[in-house]
Amino acid sequence: MKRVLVAVILLFSVSTMSYSRSPIRVDDRLPAGNIVFERVVNDTVYLHQDLRGAEKDWFYWAFRVKGAQGRKLTFVFTRSDVIGQRGPVVSLDRGKTYDYLAEKGAGKRTFTYEFGDNAREVWFYECFPYTPKMWESFMKSSQKGLYEKGILCKSRKGRDVPFYRIASGTSGPKLSVVVSSRHHCSEAPATFVAEGLTGAFLEDSELGRWLRDNVELTVVPFVDMDGVVDGDQGKWRLPHDHNRDYTEFLYPETKALAGLIKEIQPDIFLDFHNPTLSTRYIFSPLCEHPALKEDAFAAYVEKYQEGGLNYKVSKDLPFGVRWNTAKNYADGFSVKHWVLNNIEGIDVCRTFEVPFTYAGKTKVYPTNLRQFGHGIARAIKALAEDE
Repeated sequence: MKRVLVAVILLFSVSTMSYSRSPIRVDDRLPAGNIVFERVVNDTVYLHQDLRGAEKDWFYWAFRVKGAQGRKLTFVFTRSDVIGQRGPVVSLDRGKTYDYLAEKGAGKRTFTYEFGDNAREVWFYECFPYTPKMWESFMKSSQKGLYEKGILCKSRKGRDVPFYRIASGTSGPKLSVVVSSRHHCSEAPATFVAEGLTGAFLEDSELGRWLRDNVELTVVPFVDMDGVVDGDQGKWRLPHDHNRDYTEFLYPETKALAGLIKEIQPDIFLDFHNPTLSTRYIFSPLCEHPALKEDAFAAYVEKYQEGGLNYKVSKDLPFGVRWNTAKNYADGFSVKHWVLNNIEGIDVCRTFEVPFTYAGKTKVYPTNLRQFGHGIARAIKALAEDE
């Protein structure tokens, strides 16, 4: 059961004529909530992210504040730098809409928020959230009959881990593509890219019809389903996280996904992630021995990209550079490495890391993340037409 963390804070305002007291509630009772309350001093709230079994420090958090109408509060994170370059993402309507608090100059550990007179409940997130409920709403908005939904497996906590398959070609597809996201459950913006790619296959357009007729797409949007729902860090989870579990297969999701990939024998495998909070460009960490058509596909992604996020092949991280070394995978294979070692002759096997807040000078939003995914679908078409 998810641990519920609640803090009820009494804030006092004093003037020469009046004395008032208002109860303020800070907790993690929101989708994918994650926070540890420490203390309050005057109008400053001290708190930190809940690592929840992670071996190393990571930066995901999400909390709500109730009853702070008319107040100006400062929130201070005491453990580490956990605030992105545009501050937290804020929702005033219980998750119907979100936006960044700041456009520039946000602190790495602190932010101040002035609650409006009607702001009875405000949600704060480290980044734009993407929940299973949001994905279900997206899929249900598409034309009926265009996709099939299956259950990959049950998670450790008994939740369904779904996958989706899209194809309509009667003579067999030219290409088969498998897409995954949320091996690291807190990397929510990555799923907007997966949605954009999937949306291209579902749309009523020349592109959508061509893709359905010529490509079979299988999508697993939430690999670490428990972590997504519970609001865990996911990254650095002990004894290792989901994207280092393709050696031991401790998690039912990784074992089931490996089995599904073996069954499909895809031509293309794509896994979507987010990097650190400070990274300001899209890149792919490359493998020591890349797939057969890796370079051609990357060039098509750069050529056909949408959304203005300015992916450049030259920004990809070669194997052996910085953290992208054999040592980084000492705890176990990532899904990408497992695919390369087990799917003979695969054309493309690639991870895309998309930034949280900025791509160069372009502000990152769900809209242009979806557009980037849509552009990847165009690159898939271009590669297929090269056959």
